[in-house]
Amino acid sequence: MRNRKYPCNAYRRIPEEYLVKSAASGSRVVRFGYRTRNRSDEHDDAVYNKYALVYLPEGYDENAPGNRYNVMYLIHGGACTPEWYLGGEGCTTEVTHLLDRMIRDGLIEPLIVCAVSWLNEYCEDAAINCLDFRYELVNDIMPLFERQYRTYAKDVTGEDLVRSRKHRAFSGYSMGAVVTWNILEYCMDKFAYFMPMSGDCWELGMTAGGSRPDDTAARLARDIRKSGFTAVDFCIYAGCGDADIAEPNLTPQINAMKKLTDTFVYCESFNDGNLYECICPDCGHDLKTALNILYNGLPKMFG
Repeated sequence: MRNRKYPCNAYRRIPEEYLVKSAASGSRVVRFGYRTRNRSDEHDDAVYNKYALVYLPEGYDENAPGNRYNVMYLIHGGACTPEWYLGGEGCTTEVTHLLDRMIRDGLIEPLIVCAVSWLNEYCEDAAINCLDFRYELVNDIMPLFERQYRTYAKDVTGEDLVRSRKHRAFSGYSMGAVVTWNILEYCMDKFAYFMPMSGDCWELGMTAGGSRPDDTAARLARDIRKSGFTAVDFCIYAGCGDADIAEPNLTPQINAMKKLTDTFVYCESFNDGNLYECICPDCGHDLKTALNILYNGLPKMFG
């Protein structure tokens, strides 16, 4: 999977100017609408309208069929929406400024970011919504989204989404990190890169990464092996703040994963392994932490 040399995983502080709008920025935030349904209730035939916000980098041209872009699906935390990252259609935010500068300075290749939501109209249980989001993602979002935008999936059949997995990442903050661990466990055939921010895996219960770290790590490793993938097929760049309320749950899980070296290989560079935890200094459970992890993690995405 690793077709390039990856930079060192060590933490770097964001330059202050990276969070300020550049006068010459040509990126755009647009709205993407789609329809979904409640797949947990076979008697619910209702169709629900939802939306995502999409960051399109400077120079993106929907009429240039030869241009293909890496894509990151990005999901928010509790009590938030996709606007937490991207503001809204036509808006700019610290996240868009950061992406603009990283692309312009050659730290990352131009990419598309699809900011999605686990919120829905038919269930108010946040944990259930997060753990079930994968059905909406795979069935309702990805086929339509990757048909409309120029990702590496030239055909949105299941086979082509699998073939293009090394050009696709999934990331989420807080409750969105819960989603990210779930996508890693069940959708690795379509994603090769994962960036859980400020959150642990809840497959065995809320905050089980802290209360049941060994069991949680074993569960993840078991399901990855069952899906037919090995340590060379994926990378996990996890992170949180040093004063983050999520750190006592995330770090024990990462430490337990380190012990399962047939599946997770902790490393200082993804040239040598597939797992790393970034602890951001002077950061709590907030957007500052997410920005720092995006800045440090994105250059390690995509093969």
